[in-house]
Parts: sequence; C-alpha cells; structure tokens
Amino acid sequence: MTIKKITFVGNHHVPDDELKGIMLSAQGGFLGIGSGASYRKDVFERDVLIRVMLTPDREGIEVTVTIEEGPQFTVKRVDVFELDPDGKEIEPLGGRKALYEMLSVKVGETFNRALLVKDLQGVKTLYRDQGFANVEADPGTQLDFDKKEVSIRVPIKRGPLVKIGRIEIRGNSKTSDKVVRREMVVIEGQKFSETGLEESRRRVLALGFFERVDVSTEKGALADTVDVNFEVAERPTGTFQIGAGFSSIEQFIATAQIQQANLFGRGQSLALQAQVSGLRQMVNIRFFEPYLFDSDWSASVDFYDQLRIYDSFSQTSLGGSLTLGYPIIQPSLRWNLSYTAERVKVTTSTTSTFFGTSAAVSLFQRLPLANLFNDGFVSSVKPAIVYDTRDNRLFPTSGVYMIASSELASSAFGSQNQFLRHRINARFYYNLGGNVVLKNNTEWGHVTSPNAAGVPIFARFFLGGIFDVRGFRLRSIGPRLPLNGSLDPNTSIYTNGANIGGNMQLYSNFELEFPILDKVGIRGVVFFDAGNAWNLEGLYCNVARGTPTDKVVDPCNKNLLDLRTSYGFGIRWFSPLGPLRFEWGFPTRPLAYEDSSQFEFTIGNFF
Repeated sequence: MTIKKITFVGNHHVPDDELKGIMLSAQGGFLGIGSGASYRKDVFERDVLIRVMLTPDREGIEVTVTIEEGPQFTVKRVDVFELDPDGKEIEPLGGRKALYEMLSVKVGETFNRALLVKDLQGVKTLYRDQGFANVEADPGTQLDFDKKEVSIRVPIKRGPLVKIGRIEIRGNSKTSDKVVRREMVVIEGQKFSETGLEESRRRVLALGFFERVDVSTEKGALADTVDVNFEVAERPTGTFQIGAGFSSIEQFIATAQIQQANLFGRGQSLALQAQVSGLRQMVNIRFFEPYLFDSDWSASVDFYDQLRIYDSFSQTSLGGSLTLGYPIIQPSLRWNLSYTAERVKVTTSTTSTFFGTSAAVSLFQRLPLANLFNDGFVSSVKPAIVYDTRDNRLFPTSGVYMIASSELASSAFGSQNQFLRHRINARFYYNLGGNVVLKNNTEWGHVTSPNAAGVPIFARFFLGGIFDVRGFRLRSIGPRLPLNGSLDPNTSIYTNGANIGGNMQLYSNFELEFPILDKVGIRGVVFFDAGNAWNLEGLYCNVARGTPTDKVVDPCNKNLLDLRTSYGFGIRWFSPLGPLRFEWGFPTRPLAYEDSSQFEFTIGNFF
C-alpha cells in the first residue's frame, strides 16, 4: 500500500510541513508525480502513534496523527559536570567553562530536547577524540509544572582510556588493503578518535571506488582496545564508452573512451580518449598515480594531439605534460607543479591531425595581427595551489573548489613563444535542501608577454558560449578591431571587426539547479552570467581604422565594470551517455550584430 495523505490533528504551534519534514515516512510526490512512499508499520511506529485508514478507492491509505502538544517549558538551570569512578565531581576535559560554551541550551530559553541531545553529542565527541570511547553523558530533567520550568543535570562519566586494536577491511575483493588504509587518519595502536574514524570513512568514500563505506567498532582482544571494521561495497571502476551525438556548438560529435579509475586495484587511473567534432579533433592519454612510490606525492602524465577550429584561425597542439602534487593540508589543500611541452601551429588554411584534415572557418582571409602566426614550440612551467572541500567531485552539492595558477613560457626553457599567464578559479556549492543546489563559478585571468608583438593569439582569452557566458555565440565576447577585409587599404572596413581576444578576462556564473524528475536524472537550472575580456596591450589600441560599435568591445577600453550579462534557463539530463546540457541564454543588452537569444546543447558538466 502507498500513502496518499498525511493529516495532523492538534498541532497548534507547529505547522504540518515541519512535522512532515521530520517524519521518517513520506507523502506522495511533488505535484502528484509518482506514487507516495510505501507504508511500513515499523517506520510509522518510530514516528508517533497513528490512525491508518484505507482511501475510498482502496488503492492507498490515509494517515491521521493526533498530537497533544502540552505546555512549553523554559530552562531554569543547566548543570554539566564530570564524575570519577567513585562518584566524586572532577574537572571535565577542557574545563567547565569550555564545556558550557559547547551547549546552545541557555537559561531562560524554551526547552528543546533535540537541541540538547545534539549538544551532548558534541560533548561526547570531545571525549571520544581523546580516547574515551565509552563516555556517558545522559541528561536528567526535573520539571516544575507550576512555573513551567525545567532543570537539566548532565553527569559525565568518561570511562577508561581506549586504544584502537585491529583495523579490519572487508568487502574489497578487487581493491588492495593498502589503497584503503592510506586514506585513513587513524592507525592501529593509537588512542581512539571518533572524528578520526569519520574523516577516514569520508576519505575512503571520496575515492569513488565504493558504493558504500560503513564503520563499526567492537570489543578488542585486550580490555583497553577497540577493533574497528571498515565494510566497503565496491563499484565498477572501469568504463568503455563509444558515443555519437549532435551539439549546437560543435555540430556532429563522436567520442570513444577507455578508462580504468582503479587500475589493477592499486588506486591508479589510466584513460585513453578520442573525440571528433565540427570544431575539434583530439586524442589524449592520461595516467595518474595518487601516491608516487608510496609517498604523499602524486603524479600524472598526459600526451595529446589536438585540433581546435575557431572563427578566425585553427590551432593544432601536439605535446604532453607532467604534473607533480603534494598535500599542504591533507586532504583539502594541495600544491601542484606542471611542465608542458607542445608544438603549436596556428593557421587559416587546412590543418591535419591523426584524424585527417580540416579547414578553419575564417571571417577574414588575412588578419593583419602582429601575433597571429606566433606559433612554434611552447615550453612552460605552471605552479598551482588547489583547495577542495566538495562532497562529490563529479556532481557536487556542497563545498568549495578553488585553484590559483601561474604559467610561465620562457626562452629559458627553450620556448619559442613567451608569456606569463595567471588564472584564479573559485566555485561554491550550497545545498538549499530538497536536492536544490545554489552554485557560483568565477574565473579571472591575465596574460602578458615580453615580446614586442604581444601575447600570442592562442594564449589570449575569448569568452562567449555555453562554456562561460551563455546567451552569446561561442568566443564572440571580447575586444574587436574594425579592420579591412585584406591588407589592401582600399578595401572596405568590417565595422563589427574581428575578435582579437583579451589579455585579461573575468566572468562569473550563478546557477540554481533543482530536480524535475530526479529518478531518471533530469534537473532544471536557471542562471545569470556576467563577464568580458579586455585588451591591455597598447599595440592594438591605436591600430583600428574606424570606431568600434560599442565601448564594451573597444580594444582601448580598460573599464572592468563593462561586463556583458545574460540570463536564462536550461534542462540537464544525467544520461547513460553522460551529462547532457540544453540551455537557452538571453543577453541583457545585445549589440546590433548579436542575436537576442541563443540555444545551445552539449555533453559534459559545466562546473
């Protein structure tokens, strides 16, 4: 039987919605989509005494809960103290003052038993983190019915000091014990720590190798020890995917990927990926070792061959990178150092990769930009610092992710192109409840070059499209030069100009993501985006023939408050092929040559 309706009688001070929210049982789905929760007598008995009746159509049940609220009591007195084994009062851990500060139950306030229990759980955790695994802190209450007051007494008995005996790992038929144990912050023989066990459980679960990680304790072989059991349920970590689709951005897309996130059960990952679309052709091989030579260092190696086709040029990159990482504060703060060596080719003619040839879709046959063909060998180093507290790295609902990096390509490393590029990216996720997530993604970038020709065009910033500022065509936001159609000065001028990219960028995305059909992975999103790219190099400030259509695209404009903004909505489906995004964006102030709206869809997460 399913629950069709839940009714409360006698609740004069607490609304129905709040009562339903704390019940283990549930009513029918939102807007009547789907059936209600199945009726389970044992679950309801844990909630409250109830009356259950069949609906008139005999297809479900209606539940009536009768409540006698009784009077409210205020807190008259709170006594928290510790007793030794002989029943004598002693100084508690941290002192009596610190203990009282842990309690949010105050004299004169309305008595809240749930709040008191929560506070005392924190007190117990304080003791358990110091090795007193069997601490007792059971509250007693004395009621004054005439004055509607309650006195609270909490005697604490710490019990014996306990150490961790054996740590057993069960259920890992594929993953080696070492992969699980190295994520633990507790070890055999150290004093018991409740916080340490919970942090260990969280870190093991964050590996992504297990569906579930449960921690339990039992009496150890010795009187002063406790054995700890980590029960894991493994999940498949190898994937083989072949897909084809259509994107409004990249037209036809064909992808193939082989990945093993837990190679031979050692926690290493190996991935081979290939993709062909109307705008890019790419093959990439990546190997990642999270604990290099069983140390805290991590290492990853990438090799790639890529072709990217833009409005005014195409870019081919063949190379690889090596990245080393080390935790500053485990596990949330890390430091990385990457070295990249690649051969870059920029052209407006046909370009080839392993997949064949392709031609750039160019608005101009020849762009008279000094840095257009500044390609060749690029050798760079990039230190970065990463802060990550997300609850899930693929589909986060809470936490923070921040990364700051500086990439230097210099002749000292043998690079033919020289530039210094700084980037800062910050992402914030906040769970509003009901599987509704508020998100923000903000990125700032700045690049300079000691060369007189300026920053190479492939290292500059281009914004616009579903990957940063929605509602605008792909890579259409930024400074534009009103240039001639060719190098002949007698040819007509393109007033709208060519987007030369900026050497500074700033954009921010605000999203509210909410469930539509959560069971099949369909979610909705509303968003607001803002951003722009600015040219700070003087050599492009005074070369334009004519006046740009608006100051927001003027190559001489350095006002960081001149942002392009948009709003919109979308639908996301976490399908077997991968995350699909369908989004409609509307610029708040489109320029004369820009569309009033843009519909885009693609495969992959945004942030």
